[in-house]
Amino acid sequence: MRLQTLIQFILPSTILASPDTSLGSTLNVTVLGARHSRSTLECWALQSGFETSDKPGQVGSAALDLGTIGGNASFTVLPAGFDGGRHNAPALQWVVFLSGLAHITLPNSTTEAWIEGGKNGAILALDTADVSALGHFTTYPSQDRTISVVIPLGEKGVPGHRVLHGGPCRGEELLV
Repeated sequence: MRLQTLIQFILPSTILASPDTSLGSTLNVTVLGARHSRSTLECWALQSGFETSDKPGQVGSAALDLGTIGGNASFTVLPAGFDGGRHNAPALQWVVFLSGLAHITLPNSTTEAWIEGGKNGAILALDTADVSALGHFTTYPSQDRTISVVIPLGEKGVPGHRVLHGGPCRGEELLV
């Protein structure tokens, strides 16, 4: 199954609505990566960018191919105030926060990301144990449940991208 098909369910219809010049040319996402055995946070611009869809039910709308799915996707409900502790990403995966709030911090770093659920809630988690010795911390400080969908990447792995900068995407960098 193509992730582009699944993403219609996950991200709000504003992403795949009629073409909108305010949308920007691509999707920027915060990425939990790794370098020198340490987890990192970066802001990436996905390549090749939005294209006009020719798929039934969305013809003429903006669509971005996010790659193939590599396994079972899961729908997760995290209680208000949940502490996920220190951990590595269990696999290369998309994590799409539909609601709530995730706070991601890195060991031995002051870098942090606040990911609000909703239209800008998609991140890539790539800091698996084979590339990051200590992983990252995730807490969910919202007064409400945080709901996420986790989607493992397929055989082709990490989608094409351009690194915009170190640290999470912020403000207007989030184009949706």
